Amino acid sequence: MADNELEFVDEEDTALATEDTAAFSEAVLYSSDWTVETVISQMTNSNIEMNPRFQRRDAWSPGGKSRFIESIILGFPIPQIVLAEKKGKKGQFIVLDGKQRLLSLLQFTGRAEGARNGFRLSGLEVRADLNRKSYTAIKDDPNRRDDINAFLNNTIRTVVIRNWPSTNFLHIVFLRLNTGSVKLSPQELRQAMVPGPFSEFIDDTALASAHTQRLLGRTSPDPRMRDVELLVRFLGFRNFLPTYGGRMKEFLDGVCQELTDTWANSQPRVQGDLNEFNSAVDALIEIFGADEIARKPGSKSFNRAIFDALAFYAADHEIRNSMTAHSGPIKDLYAELMRDDRFSKAIESDTAGIPHTFDRLSLWGLGLRRVLGIGFNVPMLIEREDGSAGIGFDGFR
Repeated sequence: MADNELEFVDEEDTALATEDTAAFSEAVLYSSDWTVETVISQMTNSNIEMNPRFQRRDAWSPGGKSRFIESIILGFPIPQIVLAEKKGKKGQFIVLDGKQRLLSLLQFTGRAEGARNGFRLSGLEVRADLNRKSYTAIKDDPNRRDDINAFLNNTIRTVVIRNWPSTNFLHIVFLRLNTGSVKLSPQELRQAMVPGPFSEFIDDTALASAHTQRLLGRTSPDPRMRDVELLVRFLGFRNFLPTYGGRMKEFLDGVCQELTDTWANSQPRVQGDLNEFNSAVDALIEIFGADEIARKPGSKSFNRAIFDALAFYAADHEIRNSMTAHSGPIKDLYAELMRDDRFSKAIESDTAGIPHTFDRLSLWGLGLRRVLGIGFNVPMLIEREDGSAGIGFDGFR
């Protein structure tokens, strides 16, 4: 399977919490037209965060970057970028939308890192005379002064968000501003909002992970950080399931913050858990085949809600060994649950909610217990002190 072919099934998890709604009026959104030269200056001065880690997840092809630069030189309107001011750091921003456009500007002008820094334009049709030209070659050519001026002086509409109450609020604002565009990856935002040693570790792990690449049908790291999110989800359900409140984004934000705050003590455990993740993926590939894991029959769409349940149990050594020894019955169980109305609802709608999250974990776990004939604990539905529903779990044994 070629990179980027894999489809994903996402949770509908974008509603504003009550506290977000109350704080909506306190947030400030404004827009202005920044010249390309100003935008580049903001990035090179580190006011707009474009760290090297993001540059290693470059998603645009050289041709796409070149056509973008050509559009600027031609004076075409450029899609807006959306920034959020960092908490407590006036005049410093994270990027909500427009990272690939901003990275193209850095690379074209030779201010980035990596193999594509200082790239030459290619595949241009309107300005074919600029093919094979670098920024430096155009800038140093007296006959190209108009082109450089057109490039640096073209404007980009820039939306800035200040005094935002939560990361979920930023997701909602992004969707309202960009109803026709691809949603910002929750993990991309999470990496920027919860920086620190865990964020760097989990990014490095995903970048080097042959297991996530094989699982997702890729030969390179995922440009939207969905490989990172798979690892964070796994760590969250494995270690913090009783704290899950039914909102995936908030849960994973909390997981990242907790592991960042306790990293000195948590690192050995996290490394061990990720070793078990790799073993779980190996076992699931052995049982189902790499292209069939967490898919409904006849579908190419990778369903993260299904994978959460599969990996939750396969990461346990005893359960995993028994699963691989009974691969035929395991595949029969999977097919059986795909025909079960309760399980189907739990993987298709409100997948982030407590009831359906519990149903997925419980039904698959009870099925495994029956088919494998071994004893282990399965998550339970509980009532919390405040009367809300929760998921109780204290380990398999």
